[in-house]
Amino acid sequence: MARIVRSVHLWGREKLSCFEVTPDGSATERERVVLLHGGGPADSKEPSLALAEDFAALGFHVIGLDFMGSGRSSGPWSEMTLNRRQDQAASLIDARVPAGSPLILIGFSMSGQTAADLVGRFGDRVQRIALCAPGVYARTVRDTPFGDDAFSDLVFNRPELWPDSPALEVLATFHGRTLLVLPGHDEAVPPGMAGLIERSVRSNPRSSTLVIDGAGHLLDHWLAGHPEDRKSVTDGLLNDIRP
Repeated sequence: MARIVRSVHLWGREKLSCFEVTPDGSATERERVVLLHGGGPADSKEPSLALAEDFAALGFHVIGLDFMGSGRSSGPWSEMTLNRRQDQAASLIDARVPAGSPLILIGFSMSGQTAADLVGRFGDRVQRIALCAPGVYARTVRDTPFGDDAFSDLVFNRPELWPDSPALEVLATFHGRTLLVLPGHDEAVPPGMAGLIERSVRSNPRSSTLVIDGAGHLLDHWLAGHPEDRKSVTDGLLNDIRP
């Protein structure tokens, strides 16, 4: 059985709630798994705990956090930005993952962008990424607070800005394993944005796409109650190192 340790990670004045999930005994895999939740104030790391336990059962050490203003973390969600998300996740990795250890990043919704940002930050340390119903965001909104009315308008009503997301170039040039996990129906990510992401991911010969029929945008919640689909995710992400 996996061992779950809950703690707090300090980021400036904020207290970020996090968990670490490890195998019963010592981890057998060098890669560390980092779970990144979606961008809403009601999102949190908790729905991904079952997925974390599945990875731990395979020998991986897993960490997850609640970003500022979400879940059990302190701070106003309205002041959160994309750049702050990147900085908070990177701060946790620097503090909780041994220097130089390879990384597996799993990002839900907005954290598809965050995972891509972390690829840019940690480079070749990132070996694998799973993008679950991901969204991408233009450079012009990176420092726009989520509580600003302009944020939603720029994200959803300005499709001409979508190609300006730095995530698209990162995903197109990433050399590691990429798994794009899509719900049967995504009520949140616009089709035009989803198409840009799919085209970028397909540029990587080590990429594949998994469609989960019956699921909606909140894939972390769906996976929590569907162990067979969680297995499809772990198998799809690790299929080049496991029979």
